[in-house]
Amino acid sequence: MITASDVFAVVGRRIRRLPDLLRRSWADRSGSLTTIFAFSAIPLVGFVGLAVDYGMELAAKSKLDHAADAAVVAAITSAQTYIVNYAGSGDPTASAIAVGKAQALAQFNANTGSLPAVVPAPTVTMTAAGRTLSATATYSFSMPTIFMRALGTTTANFSGTASSTLTIPAFTNIHIVIDVSSSMGIGATLKDQQIVYNATGGCAVACHYSGTTTSARNAGATLRIDVAKNAVVSALNQIISSGNASRFKVAVYTMSSQFTNIYSLSSDLSGAVSTVQGLDISNTAKDGGTNTTYGLKTLGNNLNTDGNGLTSSTAQGFVMLITDGVQDSDIKVMSGGSWVDGYDSNYVAYTPCTTPNCKNFSGFAVPLVVESFDPSSCATIKTKGYTLMTLNTTYIVPPANLQSSSATLNSVFTFIQNYLLSSIASNLSSCASSSTYAYSANSPTEINAAVQQMFAAAGAQARITN
Repeated sequence: MITASDVFAVVGRRIRRLPDLLRRSWADRSGSLTTIFAFSAIPLVGFVGLAVDYGMELAAKSKLDHAADAAVVAAITSAQTYIVNYAGSGDPTASAIAVGKAQALAQFNANTGSLPAVVPAPTVTMTAAGRTLSATATYSFSMPTIFMRALGTTTANFSGTASSTLTIPAFTNIHIVIDVSSSMGIGATLKDQQIVYNATGGCAVACHYSGTTTSARNAGATLRIDVAKNAVVSALNQIISSGNASRFKVAVYTMSSQFTNIYSLSSDLSGAVSTVQGLDISNTAKDGGTNTTYGLKTLGNNLNTDGNGLTSSTAQGFVMLITDGVQDSDIKVMSGGSWVDGYDSNYVAYTPCTTPNCKNFSGFAVPLVVESFDPSSCATIKTKGYTLMTLNTTYIVPPANLQSSSATLNSVFTFIQNYLLSSIASNLSSCASSSTYAYSANSPTEINAAVQQMFAAAGAQARITN
């Protein structure tokens, strides 16, 4: 294959010899050298013509390649803009593709106006797969030669293709489920547990019904629920300040023995922040335990089918479950001016309830079941297309010196420590859409980082590739 450098090298050598040939021709009166030079000039002119025409072809092809690149980028970005600003009903994809193709042709023509021949319109194809737009522009061009006509070549023909792909950032609905049961009222660290224990007169966990969360916080304790809600508030504020808040809606739910939607799905993220900031451990009648199975089934039944994220009305959905994963049948009922134990009527324990997943405890005023929740309760959410993320805020078993004076209650802590912690980790991983979306954290720093990762995964931005 003859390259441009080969052509120019030959032409250069010929041109450098030209002055010497001219002098010799002038000095030689016999005419033989003149004749030789005349014949030599023919290929020399051909080489010069080849170099000139080839250079013009290179310049034209470079210009057309640039025009094709600009055309495909214009196609996908114009289609994206149409979809993002779409306010109608139905699927905007077909109209967006039509807009993209028209813009691609206009951009291509705008970049090829100075070429020495009319450039045929390129063939532009566009496809859409969910939120991913792809465009391809193929051109072919014939331009007249100048010097090469003398050698029988009247036109130069060449072609090219450019392609580009863009994934549109999704409209996203995030459903945040926060565990507000008794165990989330434990101190966030060992130091905090000691503060809670001292402030409540000897209770490290599940003593909030007497109003002790206020006294614990006043004494300087940070509770596990505080860490969880602060992490969510921080993540929501980052979305608000990112400039992409218009693409998000948020709903907030509390989960304990009851399951409550405390903030309906809304694009007002500031309202969601205020709602989460006001969260605390549940302190209402017939509540206080943890019934994750009931909560997730309720949520799954109430969710609409997930969308592809292309428009606000077809937003893609995420469910973020933040819990320590310990499930129990206990609720609190007001009797004679004080809280007493009751049994959650919505509670359905593992069958049979046996170690290591489940255990019945006697010795309490009302029988108590403690277990890891049933991961099959997550099925409906995932079947409807939602990405389900779980954060295991690992249950903190109080050290022996901070446990109850009741041997019966301490036996519950022993069961959780010896059996449930590993079962909970496994079940929360099974509950998540994939192991990638199963997070685990313990310290306040870890919990905050995990929540940030969950929101980052839900808010992935668009990418353009050439």
